[in-house]
Amino acid sequence: MKWFVLAFLLRFLLITVKHHPDADSFFSWGKYLWEKKEFLSFLGESVPDAVRANYPPVYYYLLLFWRGIYELLGNLLWWINVNVSVFPSNLIPLYQTHDIGVAFNKIPIILSDIGCAYVISKILDEISGNSFLKRTAVLLFLFLPATWYNSVIWGQIDSLYALFLLLSYYLLLKDKYLLSVFAMAFSGLVKPIGLFVLPVYLIYFLKKRKIKDLIIGVFASVLLSYILFFPFQPINTLSWSYNFYIGNFQGELNNLVYNALNFWELIFGFKNIPSADFKTLFFTVSVWGKIIFTLFVLIIVIALWKNISKQRLIIASFLCAFAAFLFLPKMHDRYFYTAMIFLPIISCINKKYIVFYLLLSTIHLLNLYRFWWYPKINFIIPVLSNITVIRFIIMINILAFFTILYHFITPRPSFKVK
Repeated sequence: MKWFVLAFLLRFLLITVKHHPDADSFFSWGKYLWEKKEFLSFLGESVPDAVRANYPPVYYYLLLFWRGIYELLGNLLWWINVNVSVFPSNLIPLYQTHDIGVAFNKIPIILSDIGCAYVISKILDEISGNSFLKRTAVLLFLFLPATWYNSVIWGQIDSLYALFLLLSYYLLLKDKYLLSVFAMAFSGLVKPIGLFVLPVYLIYFLKKRKIKDLIIGVFASVLLSYILFFPFQPINTLSWSYNFYIGNFQGELNNLVYNALNFWELIFGFKNIPSADFKTLFFTVSVWGKIIFTLFVLIIVIALWKNISKQRLIIASFLCAFAAFLFLPKMHDRYFYTAMIFLPIISCINKKYIVFYLLLSTIHLLNLYRFWWYPKINFIIPVLSNITVIRFIIMINILAFFTILYHFITPRPSFKVK
């Protein structure tokens, strides 16, 4: 428990250091919802001082709730200021600044970081008996820079959807199938990125012959979606929310790749290739990306079906998420996060995978750092701006994927699941 507390405190100390422009939009969304109380036409529309509100609804409810906590705390500070003479009054205008408001929004994400680490530890209780490896894996997740750089410095919300995704897997391993589907749906209603693991997840259900739980869970998830989307679109809610969600899942921008160290940047470098327009060998590269991803998914799920276990489920999920990042179109730098949350678990399944965890999390950190350049480290910037260096790093990424995939399909004694 002390490590969880320490990880929270270290993150909390850094919340005012810096934030990505996306966090400004999160602040403006929450402020708008609290002050206007207008849900209708909020999704997909412009909000003052923010980009278009294009996330699924769960995060907006969290922003609304957390803005209420922010206002409540502000009122409490004002009451203390009025009634306690020794209270430093200059804290009031400081608390009301934009930067403090943005930093305040990072607190639920920090808690999600810690929550992810805790759920990872519970998953490891189900699949591994090595207490040293379990402790090492959780500590790596808590303290490796790639995790806290995303949440504390960027101010991004990836650990929030990841928390429910991990919870879904924990419930699945505990044979609580219906609750697992519900948690998976909740993750998708925060951000859809975690749904790249669905093929593997569904195969596990089929193999366990839990079709009834799956069907009931899907219906319950549709009902949940209807309830959550209804305040934003009370007319034709299901059809509108479906179109909104699919559009969100496909991405708003049209370039083939967005600063992601993946296969397409290896091929095209820093060129801005419109994924919908560029054709080669009868198809657009966007279609080719989906074909390649589908082929890898088929390889992974067939191998899992032939030899299924809790440990192999986790490795297959990692591979599926990694394949999506490497080969699907419109990938962002942060989209590796889904694969990364499985890395501490597979590194505990076999200690040899710890090398991959350290390597891939470092590459992910460099990917997040690239083109944002915070903190500014002068000797690193030209290195990561060199396409030859970038292609070398991408080849390491791809080699790691194929190595783990190969050992998943044809496990050898040194890499077999233990």
